[in-house]
Amino acid sequence: MKINRRVIYWIAAFVLVFITFWFGYFQSSTENPEEKRIVPVEIEVVSTGSIEETMEVTGWIKANKVVDVTSKVPGRIESLQVILDGGDLVAVEEGLAVKKDQQLAVIDHDIYLAQVDASKADLLAREVELADAEREKKRIIRLFEGGSATEQNKDKAITAAKLAAARLNLAKANLELAQINLRESTIISPIDGIVTAKHIDEGNLIRAGDRIVTVAEMKTVKVIVAVAEKYSEKINVGMPAKIKVDALGERVFNAEVYSIYPALDEQTHTIQAEIRMDNDELLLKPGMFARVTLITKSKNDVIVIPRDVVLGGKIDEPYVYVIEEAGDQKIAHKQIATVGIVQADKCEIVKGLKAGEMLVVNGMNYLADGISVEVVRIEDIK
Repeated sequence: MKINRRVIYWIAAFVLVFITFWFGYFQSSTENPEEKRIVPVEIEVVSTGSIEETMEVTGWIKANKVVDVTSKVPGRIESLQVILDGGDLVAVEEGLAVKKDQQLAVIDHDIYLAQVDASKADLLAREVELADAEREKKRIIRLFEGGSATEQNKDKAITAAKLAAARLNLAKANLELAQINLRESTIISPIDGIVTAKHIDEGNLIRAGDRIVTVAEMKTVKVIVAVAEKYSEKINVGMPAKIKVDALGERVFNAEVYSIYPALDEQTHTIQAEIRMDNDELLLKPGMFARVTLITKSKNDVIVIPRDVVLGGKIDEPYVYVIEEAGDQKIAHKQIATVGIVQADKCEIVKGLKAGEMLVVNGMNYLADGISVEVVRIEDIK
């Protein structure tokens, strides 16, 4: 009996000690740890800057103008050469730069020149013929008035004069046509540009309408892009754009929207926009794949911060942490922030931040409102 009482006594004492210890530990653990814990963070002074809202689309580089130079007259190509400013002749090949109205080819020049000479001779003969018919008409009319010629003779003389006048007009038209053919037998470039294709070689016979060369004006190039219907109201003529091509790495070319097609594509429900840019260096070639960034909105002198420092936003409102000094301590405060334009890894803050505030840019995931912090470098946080 004494043994049982002793065991009960020791058990009761042990339980009492355990309860006392546990209550003390629990009370200390329920105290606000955030008030004692100091979190290392990195900060950045809030400043203003520029930001853009963009839209990414793709397309193909095209020459501003492409002309298939064709022959208007048939014949044999006597020459497929251009005459340079110094008078030298250079064979027409792909890649050759040509100017507007510069000679490209000559087709049977001597034959068409001979046709002009023949037409001139025929015209002269018709002029003589008409003059003779007019003299005869006047003579017959005088004889008719004097009673020495019949009315039939008079009518024949008048008809002969009219036929002679008609043949003269035909001769004039033939001469004009011969001169046009002579002119068209010398093929000239209709635009400034570069020969991108040669379709026939010198010495070959050619028919009217056959292609000789293709000339492209490449000092200005364009990209036709398709924009989804729901974004069609965001684009407008004159909107700036930036263009990259894989062949030129990270080089960016500035451009702008030149025109917007008036109707949507019924199958894709997209609207096409034409973007033009200068290409004085001729670096951009027709057929290159272009990555186009359309700048739909741009703002200057606004609050811009790193995008990843903004927390929340899915269920609760977006917020950031700023640091304020309280005596010798630095305290983190949670501030609701209204996000505006988002561009890549940065965003605009419309409301909730001011320039000059100390913004937490690293370590913010470990913070709570009112917690003490220590400002360190990012290397120290890691």
